[in-house]
Order: sequence, then structure tokens, then C-alpha cells
Amino acid sequence: MSNLNKFGDDTDSKLNDLFGDLPLENDLIVRIPSEGRFYPENPSPQVKISPIKFDDEKDMISNIRNNVNPVNLLLSKCVKGIEAQRLLLIDKIFILLKIRQISYGEIYPAIVTCPKCKTESRIDINLNDLVVNYIPSEVTDPREVTLPKLKKKAKVRFPRISDETFMTSQEEIYSNLWRFVVELNGSNDPVFIAKAIPKLPIMDVKKLVKEILRDDLGLNPKFLFECAHCKAVSQLEVPINENFFSVT
Repeated sequence: MSNLNKFGDDTDSKLNDLFGDLPLENDLIVRIPSEGRFYPENPSPQVKISPIKFDDEKDMISNIRNNVNPVNLLLSKCVKGIEAQRLLLIDKIFILLKIRQISYGEIYPAIVTCPKCKTESRIDINLNDLVVNYIPSEVTDPREVTLPKLKKKAKVRFPRISDETFMTSQEEIYSNLWRFVVELNGSNDPVFIAKAIPKLPIMDVKKLVKEILRDDLGLNPKFLFECAHCKAVSQLEVPINENFFSVT
């Protein structure tokens, strides 16, 4: 045995001694809000996720500078069995919560600002306390809605990760509403739909937006916070973005 091999064996022994008692990071099977009903390639109600690894963290940091969405990059690495870009946004938010839990634990330390007195507080949020509303079996994608003012029918679809560029602001959502309306008054012509939407009564536009986003489904990131300084109780929201995966 060469001296180099001897040092190699010694290093392996020290590494085993250092990490021998560390629990193995196992993949986790989670039940997603859509229950997989809108993924023909993976109709299972469950997906497999894996914890964040050191290389994943490095990739997230480096790709922020490269104009790549770091959260979606993380999903592509940690979600197995389904293409990340095809995930419904409703499923995406829930899966990110579970990736955070499996990687760092159920307690999320956060710094929040009281909306009333503007005092900053450091709090611990138990992610298990957040409510998840699963998509009812009668909800389809696309699905039919009745416009309250025109009394006409429309069909809308859920947004997916690949649609996020069209949803960066309220203005973008309104400008790209036609992309999520797959049928209007019996027509599925996107040119007709794009021309018709700006002419709709505002009540009908609001109805379309509400049915497309369905904020009542999936993970509800809101929680109640009582300020230790002024005792005001406010409803705040866990910000699930790239900062959600840092340890504060």
C-alpha cells in the first residue's frame, strides 16, 4: 500500500467517525393539493421530494445572478416523478413548504413587522399549523364558469409554473388573462378571446380572475400574529420565496 492510499484510508475513517451518527436524509412522499388529477404523466395523488443538498444551495445562490428563478431550479432538483414546469402553482407552494420542512425542520424562524406599530419581532412559525385545502374532486381543469353580468359561459384553467412570467403583477395578470381562458361563449379561438376580454364588464373580469387563481385552494400561508410591543393581532403571510430556504 502506498503512503497516499494510507492517508486515503485514514481520511475515510475520520469521515465515518464524523458523520456516522448523522441520520440519513430520506426522500419523503407527500400528498399534493391537486392529488395528481391534472398530470396525465403522473396521475398519482402523491409525489416524492428530497431534502436540499449543499450543491442545490450553491446552485440557487449562483443562479440568482444568472436571472434564473432559484426556487423553480430547486423544485427541478428536489421533486421526482414529474416535470417541475408542469406543476400547478397551487401544488408548487405546498411542495416548497414540504421541502423546507424535510430540509430544516417544521419550525421556521422569521422576522416580522407589526403592521400597526412597525416593531420588528423574531418569531417561530410551526409550518405544520398552516392549513392545506385539497382541490375537491368535482373541480376540473379546465372548468366551466358563468359570467355574472353577461350570463355567458367560459372555461378557465389553473396556472402552472410555466405561466409565472404572465403573473408577476396585477397588470400582467389582466394583460394575459386570455391565456387562462380556454373557451368563451363556445369559442376556443385565442384571438377572439383576447379581443373579447378587454370588453367584458369588470364584474365578469373579476370572476374570471378569481376562478383562475382559486386562492381558497392549496396551502394557506396566512397566520395570526400578536405583537409583543403593542398587543395588536394581525394576519400575516409566510413569504414562500428564495428567502424561505435561508436560516434566519
